Amino acid sequence: MPRLRHGLDRPSRVDPAALRLAPHIDAAFRTLLDPDRIDALAEDLGAIERHSVYHAGLAVCAWILSAFERGADTGGRQLDARRTYDQLAYAQSKKSGWRDLSLKLRPVFRTLLDRATRRWLDRAPGVLRGRLAAFADVLIPDGCAFKLANALCGVYKGTGQRAEFKLHAIYSVRAGGATRIATSAGALHDTAGLPDGPWTVGALYLWDLGYNDYGRFIAAARAPAHVLQRLKDGANPVVLASYGPTGVRRPIALADGTPVRLEEATAYGLVHHQAVLDLDVELRAAGHAPLVARAVCVPCDGADHWYLTTLPRALFTPADVAEIYRVRWEVELFFRHWKGALRLDEVRRLSDPDALEVAVLASLLASLLSQEIHAAVEAVATAEAATPPPAPAAAAFPP
Repeated sequence: MPRLRHGLDRPSRVDPAALRLAPHIDAAFRTLLDPDRIDALAEDLGAIERHSVYHAGLAVCAWILSAFERGADTGGRQLDARRTYDQLAYAQSKKSGWRDLSLKLRPVFRTLLDRATRRWLDRAPGVLRGRLAAFADVLIPDGCAFKLANALCGVYKGTGQRAEFKLHAIYSVRAGGATRIATSAGALHDTAGLPDGPWTVGALYLWDLGYNDYGRFIAAARAPAHVLQRLKDGANPVVLASYGPTGVRRPIALADGTPVRLEEATAYGLVHHQAVLDLDVELRAAGHAPLVARAVCVPCDGADHWYLTTLPRALFTPADVAEIYRVRWEVELFFRHWKGALRLDEVRRLSDPDALEVAVLASLLASLLSQEIHAAVEAVATAEAATPPPAPAAAAFPP
């Protein structure tokens, strides 16, 4: 690289903030990136032999650290990890040897991800506030697709293009991270990406139209947990009653007792004549007993937004329901972090499924590492904010 004509100004003294944060950041790194422990884990899992040319622990660390580097294109992801290893180990690795080692370390990456996830969730200090404090957690399932090399179309079939890789996750608002992760081809619908249950008792589940399924809704509600989801345009459940602005309940049925569905009830004016609707509806699904749920309509930007939920009417107004659903945006930000900040959007030139798995697992571990660092920095900032400032020294006046 060309030399700078003018040297950069270096600070004349050490930054006090760096001195305060350095031990906490160092501890966060050591929690996850201990090369000797990782090397011992690789031996225990049979990924390497005791006397190996490469240090497995440093190789894993190199892959994780490479997720934070910004390469020119996706072809450099594996190359970045190899170069980082050479810097850590003071060695000159071979292309084929490095690739073979990386593929052997897949079970090590999986084990580390499982352990790091459980450790993070067990000690996550998150607290739900406001209306959300009534729930054990707020859990948001969602999926995110990544472009792949067309050579992988036979393994990971896509929808918008020939090859896509999809990550399915359940995001915890309390923990600020994913509690469960599953992978699939991009063509797999979100509703099949994550298995139903086990449901967290007392939690609130928020999901979008991709997870809309009456059977899943009923199963979660009887866990018991609460559910809030968007109602599909074509959904047409039976309407049992409509509630006015003062809470007066109006049963809805034809004169002969025939049940009325949502489209008929709204089209023929059987519900209350008001912009905001609050209804009791009956949900049915194969293998489940019928369930009475709540359908809410809240106008927004000239369009009617319909929600299906189990949130009690006595505690949550229709406006509260619509506002709480906006919490689902947190999972979008979480996936955006996965895509851009950790180079999961830079896997499209990897044509080997096993190499792709290594890169993805390394990025997910890097995500947990960044969460550890962020939590450490937040803890320091919170402690300093709670410490009262020192009293000003008394002014010294000349006699």
